[in-house]
Amino acid sequence: MNTQPMHSGPTKDCTLYPELGPDFGDPGAGLRRIAAAAGITLAPVRVTASTPPGPVTIVVQAERGTVHVVLERDRREIQVDLTMPWLGAALSGHAETLTDVARAIDEWQRGDTLTVIAGRRAWLTASPRAVAHEEGRAAEYAWGVAREETAGRWNGPLVEEAYNTQELRRLVPFLTHGRLTFHRAPAPPFSHDLFEIGPADNDGWRVGGQGTPLDTHAVVTTVAEAIALVVQALPPDCSPPIQASGSQLD
Repeated sequence: MNTQPMHSGPTKDCTLYPELGPDFGDPGAGLRRIAAAAGITLAPVRVTASTPPGPVTIVVQAERGTVHVVLERDRREIQVDLTMPWLGAALSGHAETLTDVARAIDEWQRGDTLTVIAGRRAWLTASPRAVAHEEGRAAEYAWGVAREETAGRWNGPLVEEAYNTQELRRLVPFLTHGRLTFHRAPAPPFSHDLFEIGPADNDGWRVGGQGTPLDTHAVVTTVAEAIALVVQALPPDCSPPIQASGSQLD
């Protein structure tokens, strides 16, 4: 009598992934079983598959963020990506075994810091951006990225002047389509009550409220003038981070 369980989902070649043998190649069931054997309870698990010979992906939907475990079909390769809401990539790497994966997910689920997880799991690399957010250095990191991206470019002097302005350095800068905007928090919900700076004709700068008609913006000729207008328009309580509310929310 055939005792093999019915399974209609994507399966893996047990020659490449022998640890899935007891699960008849079911990667989701296999990861749950391997985790349980190590005393680990996983968040909800689902399995998706691309058209062969594409990979099969185990998705673990943890409260902290989503884990994608990608198993290649034509070779033994286990790619792991742990992502956080809005921030995206937090940790990524290639694991040797699904036991390694389960242990990393356990540390992720219980809230260990990214640097601790990456230090304990040498096969994982932490995203500098995600680490900066976790450690409360999001504004500092964002300024570093903005300065690097604009170094030697037409808007480099603008970013440098803003960075060297104490009232603006404590805010989080964003560069979008040539505009330099400022927010009090590094992640949604964003406030939109701070002025932005964008390019104007004749190498000038326009300064005005985010999302307001461009014809309402002031136009100035120098970076210093543009920065001064932004600083003058800062609300008295502009001390990040704050929780935006009402019409200021995205």
